[in-house]
Amino acid sequence: MKRIVSLVLLLCMIFLAGCGNEAKNPYFNATVLEISENSVLVAPFEGAEELKSADQIDVSTAVQSTHEVPQMEVGTTIRIVYNGDIAESYPAQINTVFAIYLVDEAGELIEDGE
Repeated sequence: MKRIVSLVLLLCMIFLAGCGNEAKNPYFNATVLEISENSVLVAPFEGAEELKSADQIDVSTAVQSTHEVPQMEVGTTIRIVYNGDIAESYPAQINTVFAIYLVDEAGELIEDGE
């Protein structure tokens, strides 16, 4: 009986250890500097990890989600959700983008329709 209880406890610990370790897609907030046909040139917000790669990043607008790319203009602040890969060039490049969202100056998401 002790073996069964120990085995059940061990299995529960293994399953619980896996919970909460889901990999989340990296993202950063940035200001749009320039708009091209298939990409936007952005400057990451101060403190973003992506600034370690470059102060300007060319981001593809061919997103892989069903969420549409918002209307942007120079100066718009956005959140870029991507796969974590940044091509080390200048400007740096992000080609696999999952979504782009509008954010306010504080970096908070703006709901659709606002």
